Amino acid sequence: MTAEPCISVIMPVYGAERWLRRAVDSLLAQTVTDFELILVDDESPDSCGAICDEYAAADPRVRVIHQKNSGCAGASNTGIEQARGRWLMFMDDDDQVSPFLMEYALDEAQAHPGDFILWKYCMGADGLMTRREEQAARRVTLYTPQQLGHLYIHGWFGATWAMLFDRRLLQENGPRFDTTLRNSEDLPFVFQYARTLFTRYPEGRIRMLEDGLYFYDNEDKAGSLSRQFPPGFCDNWCRTFDLTLAEAEGFFHIPPADSCAIYQNYLRTIGVGLYSILCLETGPLNERRARARAFLAGPRADRLRRVFRQRKYFSLYYWPLRLRWLKPFAVLGRMQEENQGRYLTWQYRGQAVHDLLYGRIQ
Repeated sequence: MTAEPCISVIMPVYGAERWLRRAVDSLLAQTVTDFELILVDDESPDSCGAICDEYAAADPRVRVIHQKNSGCAGASNTGIEQARGRWLMFMDDDDQVSPFLMEYALDEAQAHPGDFILWKYCMGADGLMTRREEQAARRVTLYTPQQLGHLYIHGWFGATWAMLFDRRLLQENGPRFDTTLRNSEDLPFVFQYARTLFTRYPEGRIRMLEDGLYFYDNEDKAGSLSRQFPPGFCDNWCRTFDLTLAEAEGFFHIPPADSCAIYQNYLRTIGVGLYSILCLETGPLNERRARARAFLAGPRADRLRRVFRQRKYFSLYYWPLRLRWLKPFAVLGRMQEENQGRYLTWQYRGQAVHDLLYGRIQ
């Protein structure tokens, strides 16, 4: 490894002893060898810390930082400050990457230094590119910065582990993760970094690597709606979406249809949070109803009502939001949990009727 390796990989580590070796081994098998792996042990309660030390003792490319628990955002910020590579990427401690990920990403970054390099992910390990003969033609799709909203609503922009960062730009001028956000810190960070990058390189584009380079292992980990959310879930996600939309609309000037889709996701997420309060949490029902009503009477809900009314956006949750009805939030949330297809069918039907009345947002 050189004094400034080609790439720094930051991996926050917490509670992942079951998957950590698989994640690290996939990185150490990269065809690019000039990189550093920064394992940030965020006071993991299991054996992750010892596993990290084991890898560091066996491979000089691996560095370990043990720190008091500060959440994924705090661990990621620690990694950013310590990184030395020309480029920087993140990886979750329970995922897996193709041996060609760094090679592909670096080739594109070195040829197009002002572009934002992204890669798509697969939901199964069998989708990863693992052999040279699979490389017959590298597939890259170009997007403009104004299409960030389109990429986000289709699930291809928002996760830090699906993109390559300019380490110097990030350390000198870039954002940091907001440690007060929980489980949603990636979104504002990546939009703010994109603004920083395209301010520096106004002619830059987004280059999406289409091949199977990253396995996002979500099996048995992401809780369904049957698990309750933290008490501050709604306020947390309101702040996340507000920060994200400030960049998406204010700097990138994304098309109205993309803004509409993001606001629909915004309201749907808040609906899930209210469903959790009303139906999944324990405690006296009257107290939980009072908390839900307090949110619906607050400024964040007022802003959502105003946006949907003024822009004529549609959502199944809009009228419950506008009229502050609690029961429909419980009904719609349960529908999302038990029959996602049914929920989407009603959403599409409602949207079709809405478009006939008000016209489709272009």
